[in-house]
Amino acid sequence: MSAVLRLRARWREVATTLAGAALLAFGLAELYVPLAGYVAGQGPDLAALSTGWLAVLTVLLVGYVLAVAGCTAYPRAAAVLAGVCFTAQSFTPVLPEWPVVPLLALLAAGFGCVAVGGRAAPAVAVVGYLVPLGIENAMAGDSDWAFILFVGLAVFGPGYAVRMRRAQAQRLVALAAEREAAARTDERLRVARELHDIVSHGVSVMVLQAAAAQAVLDSDAGQARASLDAVQDVGREVVTELRRLLVILRGAEAAPEGLPSLRRIDALTAGVRLAGGRVEVTVTGDLGTIPAAADVSGYRILQEALTNVARHAPGSTARVSIEVAGDAVRLAVVDDGARPARRSTGTGHGLTGIRERAELFGGTVTAGPLPPGGFAVRVELPFDAEASTALLAPTGGGR
Repeated sequence: MSAVLRLRARWREVATTLAGAALLAFGLAELYVPLAGYVAGQGPDLAALSTGWLAVLTVLLVGYVLAVAGCTAYPRAAAVLAGVCFTAQSFTPVLPEWPVVPLLALLAAGFGCVAVGGRAAPAVAVVGYLVPLGIENAMAGDSDWAFILFVGLAVFGPGYAVRMRRAQAQRLVALAAEREAAARTDERLRVARELHDIVSHGVSVMVLQAAAAQAVLDSDAGQARASLDAVQDVGREVVTELRRLLVILRGAEAAPEGLPSLRRIDALTAGVRLAGGRVEVTVTGDLGTIPAAADVSGYRILQEALTNVARHAPGSTARVSIEVAGDAVRLAVVDDGARPARRSTGTGHGLTGIRERAELFGGTVTAGPLPPGGFAVRVELPFDAEASTALLAPTGGGR
């Protein structure tokens, strides 16, 4: 959009420069070539003017040309310059009502001032038009104000219409910029959620495994070694996930098998198992029918929910349910943790992130402790293939 506007502005400058050059050529012809209209008695005989007056008229002609050439780049200054030159010519032997160039320059500068000038430009254009013509009428003993007003309306009316269209175009550009800024903000929030999900899950598992290794370091070296190996594996996986996210953010195409997917949740369940718990996974329906964006978000939702299980209910049994039915995927993570007093009640950042992801798809989230003990997180993600694809578009892939 900005490139188009710059191109249009450049063409306007070129057009006004060419108009100024044409006006200069015509004005010089009026001054130095005996035209039929003047020698026939319809105007002063410019050839009979002294060299001094011709020099003055030439300087004023240059002023008119500069006003026309700069009427889009410096609209208010151009209107003032054209008015000053028009007024000055009223005190010469050749009133500006006789040659064509002065009136054309005055109207062109006024039109440009109204069309592309700033806030006070219309007032400057009107004053720069009426005052010089009023002085010229007084010098010529004429009072044809009806014609002056008619010409003014005929020129400034279209100029004002151009001004309104430009203002509307600028508002549309500003609105597009605001929408782009909002989209960038949303994208940063998505990236923040991705980073939270990746780091939170990995670090939680690593901390639990490090604590388990420390607990059995003296009594069971083999188990301690296995826990430390798990810390290394999880850390490597987190680094890989972060690198993949950076690749996607840089706009590179990510292979479908490289994206997180509900079809590959073994790494998530392994983290809970390493923490001493059990995980039972039930899948209903065809996971291959889930659009990419919903698939990635569903994976991240399960990642957050299982991270909460590993953090708050180590050693418990977690039941993971993935159901694809119609145009929605339903996810559930239910654990039988025996210490509900230490559990989150749904006000933490993890559940907030889950709710935000679900809201992107118009989905619902139900989370809370269970009466017998434990905790349940249930999410429904309606999906639409086209809408889900659009969610992935800004980053060049999915997450």
